[in-house]
Amino acid sequence: AGGAPLAVVASRSHNTPETDAFIRDLGPAEIVSVGSSLKFCLLAAAEADVYPRFGRTMEWDTAAGDAVLRAAGGITRTLDGRPLVYGKRNQATDSDFANPHFIASGKGA
Repeated sequence: AGGAPLAVVASRSHNTPETDAFIRDLGPAEIVSVGSSLKFCLLAAAEADVYPRFGRTMEWDTAAGDAVLRAAGGITRTLDGRPLVYGKRNQATDSDFANPHFIASGKGA
């Protein structure tokens, strides 16, 4: 928007090399380090643009913040573009209720 750098919310303590590479590939970006559900709330309030999460999370880590984001018109998508779903059980590649890696973005992003 207007040439301003993207505001990217990221974990203070759980960044991965994949997350760092994703952020680097975005180009000029302002990194905002906040905890847990605040990342989703900043997206919902249009105070941040994108939240890439390429580290492990569980449904209870994301459900409340994701609900706030979706109510504000944003979306959380898996890396293959599907909306993040909840109630995941009997997964072949991970334990029950584990989230795949995802990218969350605010309305219009």
